[in-house]
Amino acid sequence: MLLRDIIRRDVKISIRRSTDVLTGLIFFLLIALIFPLAAGTEKDLLLKIVGPVMLISALLASMMSIQNIFKPDYINGSLEQMMITTNSFSALIAVKIMMFWIIFSMPLILIASFIASAYYVTGFSIFTVVLTLVLSTLSLVNLSAFAASLTLAIRNPGALISLIVIPLSLPIIIFGSKAIEYSILSMDNSGPLYFLTGMMFFTCTLGPLVTASAIKISID
Repeated sequence: MLLRDIIRRDVKISIRRSTDVLTGLIFFLLIALIFPLAAGTEKDLLLKIVGPVMLISALLASMMSIQNIFKPDYINGSLEQMMITTNSFSALIAVKIMMFWIIFSMPLILIASFIASAYYVTGFSIFTVVLTLVLSTLSLVNLSAFAASLTLAIRNPGALISLIVIPLSLPIIIFGSKAIEYSILSMDNSGPLYFLTGMMFFTCTLGPLVTASAIKISID
């Protein structure tokens, strides 16, 4: 199975199951927009919570759909076919993770700038929100994919995936929130952004390898 075959297949599946993409997008919108409605129009409070709200909303929306990243291929035997091809299995898994990020996370990032304006975020800080979400979601998707691979043989793994992903994602949420907060306060946010960039490269490099190993263990 070639890499382009996986890309073409995942795109076709996402089109047929467009409701999953819309569900994650609507879930993200509901969580992100409920805070301005509940907290009122107090500008200082909204600017203080915009970072955690954005990142937690993206994490929860990702975990809603991550169960289906490998499960259909596990049921129909496609994962086993990927394992016996001449291509690197970890490379194939990396492509599937990246396709999941493009299909499920990119729409959230594209509308993040509009949601940020509801929190009185303006100017360059909106770009920081988008950049932080790009770096953070790449790491969060790889962590979630690893959790999904560990629970591949479990019938209803939702709660277990949450128990695995949420503790691992706390540093990303904390530093991502600080990057957005420092930008809003016109402070130097290079430190948190460097951490998020390092985590992104670390998870995108090591994540597919450990996820592929976990899938092999789950199948065996």
